[in-house]
This record gives sequence, C-alpha cells and structure tokens, in this order.
Amino acid sequence: MAQSGQEMLDESIQNCKEIADGLGQQSESWETSVVEIAEKFEELSDTFFFKTMPSVPVTRTAMRNSAELLELKQAGDWEAFSTTLSDLIESAQVVIEKAGMKGTTLT
Repeated sequence: MAQSGQEMLDESIQNCKEIADGLGQQSESWETSVVEIAEKFEELSDTFFFKTMPSVPVTRTAMRNSAELLELKQAGDWEAFSTTLSDLIESAQVVIEKAGMKGTTLT
C-alpha cells in the first residue's frame, strides 16, 4: 500500500533528525537548517493536509530529498550534500506552504 502524506512526513522528520545528529561538526548552518525543517514538519504533523491526496506528491519529494541527504551524510560526500540540502530546503518550503503555513521562510 502507498504511504500517506503523514507517513512520508514522519519519515522525513526521522531522516532530518538523523542527518542533524553530529552535522554541526561539518557545518553549523547545515545543522541549523536541517533541525529547522524537522521542527517545522513536527509542527505540521497530524494536520488535516497530510490526510489528503494533495499532500502526497509534495511530501514524497521532501522525503526523497531527506533520504538522499542522509545517504550523502553517511557517505561523507559533502560536495553533493550541499546541493541536495538546497533541494531539501526547497521541497520542505513547498510542503510548508501547501500545508497552509504561508509566510514561513526556511533559511
């Protein structure tokens, strides 16, 4: 069975927490960004949007970006990590806006 938007959001939060763990040794600003994404996603968690079909495509993109970022962290590929972090910030921003938190800007 396909994952719901909520399940994908939960997976994204878990990935972000794993990515952030110890990331400050590499870059404080990266860690701050990833922690911020996890916190915003936790605020949105269990809202109505993630029970709807429109949440699936945007949340899937964020989940894929977070999974890819976690793999890059584990591989120590910091060059690709930087680019993929930008992708995650962008996809997280879309999730946040679609979930109705307009005016929230990630850094």
